Amino acid sequence: MTLSERNLIEHIRKNAATSSVNGLIKGIGDDCSVFGKSATGAWLVSTDMLVDGVHFNRKWHPPRLLGRKSIAVNLSDIAAMGGIPRFFLLSVSLPPQLSPEWLFQWLDGVSAMLSEYDCALIGGDTVTGKEMNISVTVLGEQHPSGVIYRTGAGEGDTVYVSGPLGSSAAGLEILKKTGGWDAARIQHTWEVLINSHLDPIPQVRLGQVLCASGSVSAMQDISDGLATDLSHICKESGVRAVIQEQRLPSLPVLDEVCQTLQLRRLDCILRGGEDYQLVFCVRRGSEKDLEEYVKKSGNFAIYPIGTIEKGQGVFLEGRKADRSEITFQGYEHLV
Repeated sequence: MTLSERNLIEHIRKNAATSSVNGLIKGIGDDCSVFGKSATGAWLVSTDMLVDGVHFNRKWHPPRLLGRKSIAVNLSDIAAMGGIPRFFLLSVSLPPQLSPEWLFQWLDGVSAMLSEYDCALIGGDTVTGKEMNISVTVLGEQHPSGVIYRTGAGEGDTVYVSGPLGSSAAGLEILKKTGGWDAARIQHTWEVLINSHLDPIPQVRLGQVLCASGSVSAMQDISDGLATDLSHICKESGVRAVIQEQRLPSLPVLDEVCQTLQLRRLDCILRGGEDYQLVFCVRRGSEKDLEEYVKKSGNFAIYPIGTIEKGQGVFLEGRKADRSEITFQGYEHLV
């Protein structure tokens, strides 16, 4: 019998420590846990594991870009709560046949990302194993304006995303079908999708801007696909989301790739995962002010895609106003 990752986490959550533990503000159930002796000086912590053959493939993932991505996925968790990343712990299981040159290139990518986001590597561990496994833990500071959780979405809020969706999923399919990075680069116009998968950009600065605005009620990063990650917000907030198909943003080249490789565009956008954009809810009546604030704060582009209603789950409204449920239909590991 298989067990879904979501169900396993829920079982662990029910048996884990709660907020009654001294200093714990938020435990399992968000992008980061939050702890500290003061509500105004809290720390955020999150951890992720990347496994060769599951989360990446060394045959076609350049080591330097994999080093960058190893850090980026954790930076995205901090971004999802509006935080400020500060410190990293890095543990790796290294196969004996791994060349020093490959490892040093990977470390160059790690160092580059740490430098770009003004973070420090403060420890970790190394062991030898059959496959390469990368475990990364990030610690970040709470933004002065507070922390944005998944729990605050309310009826009448507008759902936004921070950028085009489906790019990473399409980039992964390009790599699979063409045999790797060098072959895939033959089609120059597709590189933007390949880069979205191999070298994602965490929305750290935008997360902080959204936090400072005071208009965002709930937020989550998009790592497992919009259908699943918006479902987390709805579940934790006790609401329903309805998103409009025609408002879902994507890069123009996505249509070309989907047609060429016989992919379903909506599957890439809703279920593909690893876009590392932000999905967030804006309090009713604050939409125009937020859009102006975001533009002034860094000329970021944000896209309204739907609304929050009473009820449960996530629904997609088609071009003919028909609704279909897509709750938790994104990517999910089985264990």
